[in-house]
Amino acid sequence: MGAMNGATLIDLLYQAHLRQDAALLDEIGRTRSAECTSVRAVICGDMAGGVDLGLGLGTASCPYIIPFFAGPRAFFLSSGTALHAHITGGRSNVLIDYSLSFDSNFAENLRALMSGVRIQAADRDRVVEILNIKAQNPRVQFDVTPFLFENARLSRDNEENKRPLNTLVAFRALDHLNWVAWRDAPGRFVFDAPYPELTAQLRPAAESALTQFERSEEVRQIEIGSLRTQALLLRLARSYHEKHDRNMSRILHELLRFAIDRIGAIPLTELRLIWSGLQGEEEGRFFGPIFGRSRDMLAKIRGMAWDMSLLRLMERTALTSRNGSFFIPYFVSLDGRWRALLRQSPVTLMLTDDATSGVNFARSGEIEFQTALAHCLHEMRSDMTADKVEARRKAALTIGSDVIQRIVAEEERHWGGP
Repeated sequence: MGAMNGATLIDLLYQAHLRQDAALLDEIGRTRSAECTSVRAVICGDMAGGVDLGLGLGTASCPYIIPFFAGPRAFFLSSGTALHAHITGGRSNVLIDYSLSFDSNFAENLRALMSGVRIQAADRDRVVEILNIKAQNPRVQFDVTPFLFENARLSRDNEENKRPLNTLVAFRALDHLNWVAWRDAPGRFVFDAPYPELTAQLRPAAESALTQFERSEEVRQIEIGSLRTQALLLRLARSYHEKHDRNMSRILHELLRFAIDRIGAIPLTELRLIWSGLQGEEEGRFFGPIFGRSRDMLAKIRGMAWDMSLLRLMERTALTSRNGSFFIPYFVSLDGRWRALLRQSPVTLMLTDDATSGVNFARSGEIEFQTALAHCLHEMRSDMTADKVEARRKAALTIGSDVIQRIVAEEERHWGGP
């Protein structure tokens, strides 16, 4: 029972799955089964009987679409699916929602094309390819939220910058597109009103929604999270270049120490991606500006921090549930380095407890990362008591952006920044 004491249910389930510990699963079933009613799980793999994560959407054939879950299939487990399987003798229906989210480059190309602005042929073809997916599958949802998160600060800092608003209006105009006409002639936009008239009608509501969005606490927390990631990446650059050895364990230890001492939280998702980036050439392409110490490294790091924040948004989206449903997010990006990193680190397991809002994700190669992490944390065990962990969690929720900005400025000055 020692492993059970003080551990949350999803932490125990996470360890049991990661290490294929059947004895621990049996123990959970005997002693904590009542708590499992609020747990939902997505377990990915090549197992028979799983749900095909492609869902017939055509996403697998599009190189610009990044799946959040590893696939090719997955089991979706919850109290609802378990009950249905019990009633039917082993099979259950799963309610699944899904969406395509976009980075700034793709969203801008879409807006430009809809507005009649000439763009490069390759960019036009990419937009048409994505819109064809929706034309063939009306249930596909487009999610513009990541673009808005990435660009909200632009219009907030400069009222003359209408790019976020114009792009939001363009996405809303897609609700008025004649998709039958599109299927007959891909690339031809036919709306239920002239496009200038339609966008004029949609603009007031979009403007109000964008203003509320920019002022929301959710945006503030994402922006603070991006600043934390920026600080972490700047410290990665120091850890990588200041020592002659490029020992991954040493770098991870230094980043953990920095996270605990300076930014007040341990960002596991970001550390996991950095760990992947340190593993090999393909995974490390995303971190090339850091590893190669490019001349515009500071500017690149700011962009990389926003990219990694978008992954946090995908995690949040994957947790969405409506009446017990599961959500499968996809992300559309024109950044080949970012796609390469994510394709090397897909989510293989998601565990969430809807009663406690707890969540655990596992990615490809998770055991190796967790082993290295556990070794580092053991050396820092005096900082990992339950009271200190909870204190850091609460502090992280209340810390202001000005504090993190000062840390970022300190790290940038190390590289000759302002």
